[in-house]
Amino acid sequence: MQVSAAAPIREHEKPMSWARAVLIATGFFFLTAILIGQLPSYIFTISTLATLARFEQGTLALSLLAIGFGVIALEIAFLYDPKPLIPWPLFALVGAGITAIGAFFVYQVMVGISGTSVITGKPGWFEFLPGDIRNPAGAHIRYWPVDGQAYLFHQAWFQPGSIDIAAVGYIALLIGLGMFFIAVLNPFVLSGRLVGPTRDLIVRFSLGLSFVIIALYLSILTFTPETLQPKGDTLHGPAGNVVLFFALGLALFGTIVWLLPVMTTNRQRFMPANYLHGVVGLLGFVGVPLLIVWALVYPVVNFVHGIDSNQVWVQCSQKTEIPTSCSFTPFTGYIICAIVFSMTFGLLIAGLFFWSSRRDMVVLGGTYGLIYVALAATVVHVDDPLQLAIGMIIATSIVIVAFVWTWGTQREFAPTSAQQLGCTGQWLVLGTLLLIYLFGFAVFSLPSFFEIEALALVYLPGANLLHDAFWGLLLMGGLAGFQMTLLIRRKPMSNLRKFAMWTMLVAVALMMVGAIQGFHNNVLDQGINAMEGGHAVFVAGICFEIVGIATCLYGAWRASSIPWMVAIGALALVALAFGIVIYNLPNPYPELIVAAFIVAMVGAFAYTAAGPDEELEYAEANGGAESFVVTR
Repeated sequence: MQVSAAAPIREHEKPMSWARAVLIATGFFFLTAILIGQLPSYIFTISTLATLARFEQGTLALSLLAIGFGVIALEIAFLYDPKPLIPWPLFALVGAGITAIGAFFVYQVMVGISGTSVITGKPGWFEFLPGDIRNPAGAHIRYWPVDGQAYLFHQAWFQPGSIDIAAVGYIALLIGLGMFFIAVLNPFVLSGRLVGPTRDLIVRFSLGLSFVIIALYLSILTFTPETLQPKGDTLHGPAGNVVLFFALGLALFGTIVWLLPVMTTNRQRFMPANYLHGVVGLLGFVGVPLLIVWALVYPVVNFVHGIDSNQVWVQCSQKTEIPTSCSFTPFTGYIICAIVFSMTFGLLIAGLFFWSSRRDMVVLGGTYGLIYVALAATVVHVDDPLQLAIGMIIATSIVIVAFVWTWGTQREFAPTSAQQLGCTGQWLVLGTLLLIYLFGFAVFSLPSFFEIEALALVYLPGANLLHDAFWGLLLMGGLAGFQMTLLIRRKPMSNLRKFAMWTMLVAVALMMVGAIQGFHNNVLDQGINAMEGGHAVFVAGICFEIVGIATCLYGAWRASSIPWMVAIGALALVALAFGIVIYNLPNPYPELIVAAFIVAMVGAFAYTAAGPDEELEYAEANGGAESFVVTR
């Protein structure tokens, strides 16, 4: 009898755990939403505005950022594949120099022409070049190019405002700091000292602190934006921008600290991908072409306008301002948008095709793409204080998503074997993915960017621009975490806990309906005759909440679990006290009072997801309980 050896099973052919599947699906969703939904619409918007200033600012910023990514990819290849070809202190010195230049640019623009720079002793800089403005004294100031001076290029090559100096400075800061830390980490990574608990501690601290900073900033911005107005004339001061930049830097640093040892350990799988995506892709196919577009688009539009008498391709809003007031028509903008969409869509399809055979190459490409677009959300919005702050919040969020997705694709994330989920478990996975999608919808709805009308996810902001998206983010994120806990626990739920869970879910739904209808009268002061429909629905939700919390307390008492009883009761009392304090403020926030009622159920929800049951504990002790409810 002939015996043939079985073909070895490659990692990508093995069954996948549900946790890894959820993270990978989430990563592909965000990649699709960002690259196909938002990026092409941004390009369409800036190409069809009244002038080409935004278009040239955007293409220059995206070009320099892509070139910077290419330089960092080259640095990684020189330092980590397999040993340093150039001494790492040289890269650290270059990175520090670029960082200093970027900080100087940002500082000079922050000082402005009305202030005096401490470094130069002269007025600061106007943000845009070429610029034509008047200083506070009323004197006419023309920034480069100046009339009467000779230049290599004629001024007709440059759209007024085509260079955003602040954006260039931010890009230099990001790229310089990236080069510096990648170089400094080189001896620790190659010697193996940056592995194990040390790396895990650094990564968790960096990403956790970044998340906390963003959460606190969003909460303050939503409810007390006046605290971010130190001078009363701007929503976001320099101190707030520094804090947000620090949070973004922490997220990037944590990702680098985790990714470099993985890339070094698996050089054959990651280093070719690093060169392909970073040098050939971002630098060669994105950075250089966009730089050419930035340099040529203004004279090309001027030339096309001369032969396009019907304004099919180019339109000009003022006959006396040509080509200053010229830009592309919507017809041309749709063609440009289709080109960008086809390129990004093609990359995603290619990634799906090579997922089974070149997974790490696809993973690194997705990671680079997510981080690149995340930083792009910041550098193309630096001219507006509100847009800059929200851009850094969105950038930090996307960087965290990029880390989690990359981490979830590696073997060290999910060493446990795949198990059958059953019908209920599959529905829980599907529901978790749906909640993550809605959570992402809320995150993408946070910005109030100038191109908001063209985004794939349209959002009309409420009070302080963030209320609806802020609450959607918290609610959907909490529900997704609740379902993930049910999947992770892998234990059955008693009828008592099921009853409590559904009772409180109904309570949350009723409270949300009542809050959406709104409260226009104060029932506690004006009496029951002032009750409205929203009040009635909300009171019904409170009744369901009381029943649900009481049921959870009874279940914890039957299971003789004092810690769970304390957790359920303490969270409810703390939330109640918080609501009372908010109600008695001179200017109360109804939304925070609603939030207090919902937060009061957090302990009870935690009990329904992970708490003990008297009858199930007894059944398990006697071998009669099933091991996992979703296998029924």
